[in-house]
Amino acid sequence: MRFGFHMFMVDPAEHQEIARAADKSGWDSIQVADAPFFPEEISVPYPYTPDGKRFWPLDTPVLDPWVAIANMATVTQRIRFLPSVLRLAIRQPLLEAKSLCSVAAISNDRVALGVGLAWMPEEFKWLGQEKKTRGARQDEAIQIIRLLLSGEMVEFHGKYYDFDRLIMAPVPKRKIPIYVGGTTQPALRRAAQYGDGWVSVIHNLDEVAAIIDQLNDYRREYGRENEAFDIMMHCPDAASVEDIRRLESMGVTDLQVTPWSERILAEMGVGAIMQQQPSLAVKLDAVYRYADEVISKFSSDPT
Repeated sequence: MRFGFHMFMVDPAEHQEIARAADKSGWDSIQVADAPFFPEEISVPYPYTPDGKRFWPLDTPVLDPWVAIANMATVTQRIRFLPSVLRLAIRQPLLEAKSLCSVAAISNDRVALGVGLAWMPEEFKWLGQEKKTRGARQDEAIQIIRLLLSGEMVEFHGKYYDFDRLIMAPVPKRKIPIYVGGTTQPALRRAAQYGDGWVSVIHNLDEVAAIIDQLNDYRREYGRENEAFDIMMHCPDAASVEDIRRLESMGVTDLQVTPWSERILAEMGVGAIMQQQPSLAVKLDAVYRYADEVISKFSSDPT
């Protein structure tokens, strides 16, 4: 089992110090958000809260994911970074591949790519993208990024993206995994067909087995059941080492936690985290304490 956490709602001024602490203490990954802007009013409910309301202030500072990753990569040595998730359906895949390759170059390939579908109609409208075709366009975009990461002369002629032979450099020296996010059946299918893994939102422990079974069914359907496949799960009620070992036995490879707010998340919900953001000192202490009390149980050398 590997362990990571998300930087959403964390003051960007704290990113480097938190990343240094995580790097030293045995954490595997840090996730960052992708949110180009927050409309004052949106035309649909937020899909990940029961009441459909956004749980964060609209002036919450969110760096561009590639800037955030580069900022932390330059002060760390071993920890990995990934956008979770990059809203690929509102972005141009050639340019995103260039950003990914650039960040991989400065981080010694300590980066992965998490992708997902944007949900706000305003993002598509104001960025000049078609919302109805977002799933099919993301499928093509994933394929394009994989081609470009090869470092070879490539071309692509799809329904939504089309280009003749080109090459991109530099490219990573080792494989950069692409993780697909989302909880719908099409998202799980996309992860099984095109992804090196799946990134969850928040799920309870008793929901995990059924989701993994569905993913495995789809992987068999696409003939990929024998390929390596990571499952990055955020499961706040998996509080004990025994709970985490249970997740590991189900096939979860990466547990995403919020070390300074996990109790708040499990008991009060994600919306309460913003109202109870602790100080930097508390966050750093939580990063080291979780590494000592939990991560060390899963690694012979947590540092």
